[in-house]
Amino acid sequence: MADNRVVIKINYDKDKQRKAIIDPKIVTVWHTGRIFSAIFILLLLLAGIVYIFSGNETEENPAPADDNIKSAEITSLQAPAILEAEPAKTPLLPPNSNTRNAELVKRPAAIIYDRRVIRASLNGAPKNDEPGEPIKQPLTPGAGESTELFYFSQIKNLNGNTLFHVWYKDGRLVNKKQFEVKAANAKLISSRKLTLKDAGEWQVLLTDIKGKKFSEAYFSVNH
Repeated sequence: MADNRVVIKINYDKDKQRKAIIDPKIVTVWHTGRIFSAIFILLLLLAGIVYIFSGNETEENPAPADDNIKSAEITSLQAPAILEAEPAKTPLLPPNSNTRNAELVKRPAAIIYDRRVIRASLNGAPKNDEPGEPIKQPLTPGAGESTELFYFSQIKNLNGNTLFHVWYKDGRLVNKKQFEVKAANAKLISSRKLTLKDAGEWQVLLTDIKGKKFSEAYFSVNH
């Protein structure tokens, strides 16, 4: 009896190759260099757009010129205050100046420059070596009348010194009264009779023999 056998051979490798051909694998490749280049160019474009718009806003809305003018005005107004703090530079009006508007000139009644001056003032007639009533400026003597004005100075620790009351009218020396100080606490008084002929700007100073100013006062006489 013949031996009938069926032999079936299966080639697995060929099946695998066929399957690989039928079902291919998908491989993703990232081009990072191109991506970064595109992002960089986009950022440059955005930066350019922002710069252009910001420049336009600055040109359309410049800082107001009025603010600069106001700040300059404030600086110019504040500068004279420094000069006024130096009383030694207080100017006198020029000789023969017009005194019709003397009431508009506002000055302190008396200025003290040295601590050894206790008091300084312009007054009426003294009472018991004390200053009289304060004067009201400007002085306006009546026709044919005179007004006597007193300059009062009280000093300390200047005994042994020679001091002066110096009177000026419109910057010109009118009178100079000398005092020989003998007491540690002394009161110095000088006076001047004023009439309509004395109209002008007046200044009285307390000085030493070298011309050092210890105090001064200003007043005006009107027509």
